[in-house]
Amino acid sequence: MHLCSDSQGPNATPHQAQTPAAGAPPKLTAPDLQLVARPALSIAEPCKQAAPADWDAALDSLTQWLDIEVKRTPMPRMSRLRQASGWSAPFATKAQPPVFAPWQCWSSVMLQQPDAADPALPRANWVGSYLLDSGAAKPLQRNRPDVLLMSPLPGACVIADHQDVKIPRSGVLRDMLAAAQGEARQKLVIMVDAQQRNAMVGSLLLLGRTVASKEHTLDVVSVESGLCELVRNPARWDAIIVMPNLRGLVFALLAEITGIKGPWPMLWHHRTISMITAEGLEENAGPAPLDAALLIQTLALAAAHAGNVAPAQRLMAGAARMWDCGIITPGRGSVAPYVTEIDDQEFIAQLCRGVPGRRNATWHWRAIAPMRTPASGPAPASGPAPCPAKLRLVSPS
Repeated sequence: MHLCSDSQGPNATPHQAQTPAAGAPPKLTAPDLQLVARPALSIAEPCKQAAPADWDAALDSLTQWLDIEVKRTPMPRMSRLRQASGWSAPFATKAQPPVFAPWQCWSSVMLQQPDAADPALPRANWVGSYLLDSGAAKPLQRNRPDVLLMSPLPGACVIADHQDVKIPRSGVLRDMLAAAQGEARQKLVIMVDAQQRNAMVGSLLLLGRTVASKEHTLDVVSVESGLCELVRNPARWDAIIVMPNLRGLVFALLAEITGIKGPWPMLWHHRTISMITAEGLEENAGPAPLDAALLIQTLALAAAHAGNVAPAQRLMAGAARMWDCGIITPGRGSVAPYVTEIDDQEFIAQLCRGVPGRRNATWHWRAIAPMRTPASGPAPASGPAPCPAKLRLVSPS
């Protein structure tokens, strides 16, 4: 443990307590001790398809730049019977860190498998993928899409009463709605086919979630109407809930109209976040090539959900300055006439070295909540300002 004193040397005079004059307000002093802890991030390594060397090196560079201590734990191997019994367990015995594997790209088609206990699918009830259009000089900056695309897994759906259609279980639907509200997403839509619409409205009525206001809206539309609205305006909704059999259509349309053909960050939810991967139009047989934007976004999501909001904000702000300077990667193109395209490894290296761009490069991602800072009110009318802490305890790395 390191001790950092605020004194200026061995000959410095000690701080003398001064008696306030009669009638003067008492002097405000700060705590004499501060504990500065290094942010930590616990992740689990996947049993299959370990991190490629380029992904591992890029992740180490980013975490060292952010001064985050990464604790990696091996994921325990489970048999099919144990995995299936774990799916049906009502409560988890111990919270496990999420598996961090953004080099694993899952296709939307895999989520449409009818087998609820398919061992190829990770353990989850629903998934959420993020579309953040934050490239350099994109048109209509204020209308850039920032969408959370959610879907229940087939095993988390049930047949509606007196109707031969499947809808999400009430608890899963409630969790998806709560996740959208937790990220301050104000415009939510549920896309279903014609047979599912009445059953979905009935499920919402049971949850009591049909009340809309000027700040929050909740629409239940057919997939045909929803796709037409997205073509007119990709930023029409902040969050989209779509059934698994329709997910590929919505994903492909958003990828086409935004020009983002690369994979999106994907979170697998099972009571908590169980896995962080990527989602694309096609599933890769092996590890996907290094994608700087994908690694930055998935690492920011992992850090923010672990409580390290400040490093997540710093990471996204640094990437925003890179894009603002016109520095792009092959997976994130741009329509700007003056851009510099570099490979993903060089993008990570330049980000860690620092970008001499504008410090006020604006970015906003609803997936990362703004960091809460203690309210600092105005100083008292009379009397000195609070003095800084006299001793800081910095936890060792």
